[in-house]
Amino acid sequence: MANRTTANLVKAQAKLIAAFQSSELRYRFPATYLAIKGMSPIMFPNYTELRKREDRTVETNFAKRAQRALGTGGRTHNHAGVKADTSTLTPTWTTYDDKFNMSLKQADNSLYNEEEQMFQEMSNIVANFMEGYETAATDYLFNNRSGVNIATAGGTFNSTEDVFEISQLDENRMIQITTVALEANKYPKGAKVFMDSTAYMKAQFQAAQGASNQTNLSFQFNGVTFVHSVEMGALAAALSADYVLGFWIVVPDGTVAALPWIPIQNRVGRETKENVYSNFICPVDNEPIAIHSYETRADDSANNGYTQDVVTQYQFSQDLAFVKAPLSKANETPFLAFAIKATA
Repeated sequence: MANRTTANLVKAQAKLIAAFQSSELRYRFPATYLAIKGMSPIMFPNYTELRKREDRTVETNFAKRAQRALGTGGRTHNHAGVKADTSTLTPTWTTYDDKFNMSLKQADNSLYNEEEQMFQEMSNIVANFMEGYETAATDYLFNNRSGVNIATAGGTFNSTEDVFEISQLDENRMIQITTVALEANKYPKGAKVFMDSTAYMKAQFQAAQGASNQTNLSFQFNGVTFVHSVEMGALAAALSADYVLGFWIVVPDGTVAALPWIPIQNRVGRETKENVYSNFICPVDNEPIAIHSYETRADDSANNGYTQDVVTQYQFSQDLAFVKAPLSKANETPFLAFAIKATA
């Protein structure tokens, strides 16, 4: 039943103890999103100052690689070369939001007081944002996997699916093959590997044979951080049924960013006759989420309030852009996809 009418004090009830209640309030830990966000300061250290308002375009300039074969014609008096070039990268932000309302009198006849009801609403806001961001982050990596992978050792690149396929017979060397492929594609050591559940279990087992450093939903092995991206499995299976034995995407350190942003009015706090602009710090990623609220007179008796009541509407919002390091070669991105494929 909606609006907590089941919790009215006219019934003898007891609140669920925290450990029992937490099962209902649980949400997926945003391991993928947080891993991407952790690399963001390397790419965009001052984007919040550059983006003054939602409709302002932000561009960043970068130097393009001028790749040339070395000449062997010797020194000449009339040699002629060409200039290197630059280009721009323009992040695209999406505004994500969630909403709820509370009335002035809805806690009067409830087992839960006003502060507890607000805490429940805020807890749902945090859970909804973090689950939504985890999905968005996983989708971004998957949908932007590279169409170029020049590695040849230990597998074959499928240019149709944009996945480097490793035979099931070689899955016990999946970590080794992955790091070698990263080097073959000219990336330095240091990367995040976002793995579906099957690949994560296999990599974790292999790493357990040696020294590793484990944290919540990720572990480090040989200088590479492995992240459990739970939702990656469904995306891989939809791409090809051959990839259910394990799928992962390698992202070199510093080549992806998540850029959260809120308007200046919410950052500093503003209040008008009818509107309040504020923010709160999300306890999971330590980023501010914008809050806009306004009041209306209402008969809220149908929603556990009362006939002469005041309803406050709350909207929580944040703009978020995912950005990858730009590459000049057609269809190439820094996100290298891998999969274990069954032997025919």
